[in-house]
Amino acid sequence: MSGLARQILPSLPKEVRLPEYNLETTTRGIVHLGPGAFHRAHQAVYTDLAMSAYGGNWKIDGVSLRSKELRDQLETQDNLYSLMVLDDAPYVQIVGAFNQIFVLGEQRQQVMEAMTDPNTHIISLTVTEKGYCLNTKGELDWQNTDIKHDLAAPDEPVSAIGLLVAALNIRFKHENAQVTIISCDNVSGNGDKLAKAVLTFAAELSPRLAQWIEEHICFPNTMVDSITPATNDELRLKTQQEIGVEDAWPIQRESFSQWVIENKFSGPRPAWDKVGVTFTDDVHKYEKAKLRVLNGTHSTLAYLGSLCALETVYSAISLEPIEQFIKKLLGQEIVPSIGQSDSMDLEQYAEDIIHRYHNEHIRHLLAQIAWDGSQKLPFRILNPIRDNMQNQRSFELLCVPVAAWCLFVGKRYLAQQELVDPLANTLLELAEKHAEDPLQLADAILDLTIIFDDLATNEEFRRIVKRHVSTLSTINQQNLTETLSRLEG
Repeated sequence: MSGLARQILPSLPKEVRLPEYNLETTTRGIVHLGPGAFHRAHQAVYTDLAMSAYGGNWKIDGVSLRSKELRDQLETQDNLYSLMVLDDAPYVQIVGAFNQIFVLGEQRQQVMEAMTDPNTHIISLTVTEKGYCLNTKGELDWQNTDIKHDLAAPDEPVSAIGLLVAALNIRFKHENAQVTIISCDNVSGNGDKLAKAVLTFAAELSPRLAQWIEEHICFPNTMVDSITPATNDELRLKTQQEIGVEDAWPIQRESFSQWVIENKFSGPRPAWDKVGVTFTDDVHKYEKAKLRVLNGTHSTLAYLGSLCALETVYSAISLEPIEQFIKKLLGQEIVPSIGQSDSMDLEQYAEDIIHRYHNEHIRHLLAQIAWDGSQKLPFRILNPIRDNMQNQRSFELLCVPVAAWCLFVGKRYLAQQELVDPLANTLLELAEKHAEDPLQLADAILDLTIIFDDLATNEEFRRIVKRHVSTLSTINQQNLTETLSRLEG
């Protein structure tokens, strides 16, 4: 069977949605660092739709900082790929937004040429929280291995921060400031933190460069949202059945998609606002709501569900005791932690999240959501706890995902399963030391100030988490109702 390629697009089934712009003559206007599944299902799709409806040279050069698998797979099919939107009315869309995909370690010159080209007006990123090389205070971590490397060899950077500074340095020398740097990661205040990291690193190399960046380059804050399960063989087979040809790396997502961008640009931009993107002067409320309502409950489902040997978000939310617990968590502690919002109906947003979790067509693995807990929990769970503490509101239920995560770490160790986390070695060493005592393990994890910061010395927080550890240590699908009812104390 033939593979996906430009020349076969006209022969695809008429139900398949195709790019409506000239794939051969449209040129690059965007460079994206970290072209993973979420970017290809989200920002690249908005860009594809904007070019189809309103034109413009906004194709994307993707830059993989390490892996070459995506490049090697997609270059055989003209960098086209299929997006399968899974809902009660599913459809397949062929996305043509990618111009090329580069691998930094093998194609550094091409990457720098693309990032410094005057026709490149957007540089965007999805490199996950750890890709920003920040410490627990949200500042550039000078002890980070990649940052140390880039400071010693600024012309051959390996980190996203070093790469941005190297490109901006060339643009500075050529007075080429018509570019906006857009973070699309689930990091609170992502644009502000990225700007601070870039300016901090740049100032070490050249105070004049840092001043130029601060005066000329914008780093808008953003909020992104769409549930995007990982690609698997089942999706590949289903896609092949729908389009009639093989696609080496299709992607899938739910029909819901949201992108909110701070209205702060230092150059031209695609007509994103005409195809569903929201531009606003205050992204904070949107991203705070998303991090806490969606991502916070995602993490809660991941760790509670994993303790009950469940596999997916749908399987977890379909159990009545878990759904009722999530609703109570949202209503009593998460939504109140966000504060009032004139731009959002937070109660309705919370209801919509629960509805999205009930999408039986999305197989969103809890194991995938559980990755990088040490990086995710501070933004999703610990900050709401701090806000509720400060305002003398309950944080009892918010301590449940913290306790469940501590048990999850121990469970992964005992089962000899991989723990995907930047602090995996530290966490597994603690799990080995306290393998037979979940409370001692929780105590040891809560001592990690790199994760918990001020909460590590908060006795009330520690007491509640440990009580939840005791309650959850025997949880299973059979005793869910009884166990979850005991968590409020």
